Amino acid sequence: MKKLMHIVRWVAGVALVFTLLVAAVTTSQDAVLRDVVVNIDYVGENFFIEQEEIEESVVDLGYHIDSTLMMQIDPSNIEHLLENNAYISDAEVYNELNGKLHIDVAVRKPIIRVFNDLGFSVYIDQDGYIMPLSSKYASRTPIANGNITLMLGSFIGKNVYELEKEAVHPEAWMLSDIYEVARTTSQDDFWRAQCNQIYINKDREIEMIPRVGDHQILLGSADGLDKKLNKLKLFYEEGLSKTGWNEYKNINLKYTNQVVCEKR
Repeated sequence: MKKLMHIVRWVAGVALVFTLLVAAVTTSQDAVLRDVVVNIDYVGENFFIEQEEIEESVVDLGYHIDSTLMMQIDPSNIEHLLENNAYISDAEVYNELNGKLHIDVAVRKPIIRVFNDLGFSVYIDQDGYIMPLSSKYASRTPIANGNITLMLGSFIGKNVYELEKEAVHPEAWMLSDIYEVARTTSQDDFWRAQCNQIYINKDREIEMIPRVGDHQILLGSADGLDKKLNKLKLFYEEGLSKTGWNEYKNINLKYTNQVVCEKR
């Protein structure tokens, strides 16, 4: 008798699970899009994208609130569309049985604004991605300018390292070097406060213009950048702290284990 009761309970349990599964599948098939929930990570207050634009992207794909079935929505299509936006670095989309469509996006974070010799400019973000300017928002970043003849508009949407691999221009290395200087200085509190401008001089060498001190810093290239900046920081601490920040006109870091200074 006990064995029979055990079998009956087991069969009833399986039947209940099956019934609930069928109900869930039926509910999911009938569920209608009721709401689009957008979460935007602005990554340092870079307000390049607004919620309304994300919602419009959903509509552009033919998904409409109160008329589209949830089972008709392909989250990967929405993610693909959003990640093709020049201001979005990542997108994740998922839906719930209650009719809510969730969209999480991360906005790109520019770390440098680069001007060519014609005055046209683009941003480079923290991952080396080349971004267009926005009519809605201007990000506060250091600038890079000088003898830069690159047609920057043609590089939008690419990574700085792609340019070198594709050999799109003999001076494409400039953007990767500028990015390396901007990335390195942005990751250190001292250099983030000190680096105001990156300048490409007539010899196609990199100069850094500091916020404090009336001098120019000649880096040459981005090769060995960490060592160059460590040398400079040590010189600031042991040299300029005694002589004064305006003692020198130029500080040359091009040479290994040397800091060559030119007085005023």
